[in-house]
Amino acid sequence: MKKIDKNKSLVVQNQGLINFTKLQIGLTDKLLKKESTNWLDEAKQYLEAASYPEAIDACNKAIEITPEFSTPYRYSAIARMKLGDIADAFEDFELAIQYDSTDIEIYLERGFMHYDLEDFPAAITDFTKAITLDPNHSQAYFSRGYAFYDLKKFSNAIEDFSKTIDIDPNHVEAWYNRGFARIDVKNYRGAVADFTASIRLRPDDINAYANRGEARYQLTHLRGAIADFTMVIQMDPKAANAYYNRGVAQFDLMNEAEALQDLEIALSMNHPGAQKAIEKITTRRRRGR
Repeated sequence: MKKIDKNKSLVVQNQGLINFTKLQIGLTDKLLKKESTNWLDEAKQYLEAASYPEAIDACNKAIEITPEFSTPYRYSAIARMKLGDIADAFEDFELAIQYDSTDIEIYLERGFMHYDLEDFPAAITDFTKAITLDPNHSQAYFSRGYAFYDLKKFSNAIEDFSKTIDIDPNHVEAWYNRGFARIDVKNYRGAVADFTASIRLRPDDINAYANRGEARYQLTHLRGAIADFTMVIQMDPKAANAYYNRGVAQFDLMNEAEALQDLEIALSMNHPGAQKAIEKITTRRRRGR
């Protein structure tokens, strides 16, 4: 509040009183917003605890206090989505955007909901909006890449996973998924490089070894493929597909005894291709080849 000179006119002094009144109103407003923030904190805790009805109730309390604040609508949308109340969730997301069209999290979370509903084009639209707001948002690129992949737009997916990696070189899922997409476009060398990077960041990822083994096999790097399938078996002795794949690779190396041993194990685990592969080996043996 401005200091009032006692020698000024009464009008000026009255103006000073008006300013003081406004200050008091401002303080009350801050207290109200603090109460709203407290309700939002509760809503967040309820969301983390999967107590979704309670989270919605807390959001409604916050909305009563600050009806033009976007966050309670966003939290409420998430809770409704988790409860399967899709129509109201979309409505809450729309209200959140109405009150803050620059909140990236709204577009990301609505994009996730579109993705879960398998509306991949709509998910891509939301993730693209998030990227427009923040061209260096790694999660937005990664999520859009995921949606592109499910639409079988592998080149677009690879481009988005690559952008994710450019922004965050330690984004292990981006390395892994780019490797997966590269297998689909038959870029096996690139896939091997990506799975190797993924393994470096997450050494216990059994799927990365399995897929790198597949890519190496396609490149006829058979010993490298066998090493990867062996790692899979060490990590999961019941991995029937790894026994089958290692057996096939051993057969291609003319290691028939090792191949049969692996394929017999795969057969005992009901692998659908094992019997045919065993018959192929035994037929060749009968022919003396």
